[in-house]
Amino acid sequence: MAENGTVLGLVGSPNRDGRTYQMVATALDGAAKAGARVEMIQVADHVVGACKDCLPWECKDTLRCAYPDPAFEHLSGRLLHCGALVLGAPIYWWDTTGMVKYLILKMFRVYARSAPLVGLPALGIGVAGGTGNGLVSGLRPLYHFFQVLQMRALEPLPVTRFNWKSALARAAELGAVLAAHAGARQPFAGVEDRLLWYDTLPYLGLTRAGERRLLAALTAAALPEAASAAIPRHLAAADALAARGEPLRALQEITRAYEKGVKVFDGNLG
Repeated sequence: MAENGTVLGLVGSPNRDGRTYQMVATALDGAAKAGARVEMIQVADHVVGACKDCLPWECKDTLRCAYPDPAFEHLSGRLLHCGALVLGAPIYWWDTTGMVKYLILKMFRVYARSAPLVGLPALGIGVAGGTGNGLVSGLRPLYHFFQVLQMRALEPLPVTRFNWKSALARAAELGAVLAAHAGARQPFAGVEDRLLWYDTLPYLGLTRAGERRLLAALTAAALPEAASAAIPRHLAAADALAARGEPLRALQEITRAYEKGVKVFDGNLG
């Protein structure tokens, strides 16, 4: 497929001007300031129908869904001809949104075998809700999508309301990195190279406990210096317990730190 240097941003949220939109827009702004052409699409305007998993499996050869789906034709066409991709999705109940999953699953069915996006620079942004839970697990479907279609993804960007300002700054930085690589794909040397690339990206290998530890740390980092000293003490105690092989007690300390941090954070907002 012939691609251009445009950085494509997909907003995978039904809330058209919400936090996911703001993050994707910021990444695209960073790309534009670095000299790239940018394009934003609201996935809510092009909701892909569910894959029917039909047989015989013709779409892998025809590279077209056997059923009319204008939304899929539009989105897949933009994906196939972009120079780099920003995919942002809200995280609902520790997982990405359904409209993004429908797009991903149909892209797998039609294009996974032919891999027309090999080496495409990509960035995934996951925006967790009020609790911040799922800030990593909700990103994994996006990075599984990138990996299966052989894109070369940058580090994931987990976003919560607690690290909002720093995440915005990082989104702009990563957008500029995408701009530098847009239109110049870097295919992997083989499946092993691709697997190792994704294994070394940050966050994605965290356990559930590690994800909660990250959330507690981001919450604590958002607090003023005068915040309760008990919060970092809980985190230090959790790390010590984990090192001693007491994961349950460690996770309980992490939860205490997180809950106290949220209370202080919300109190400062008032």
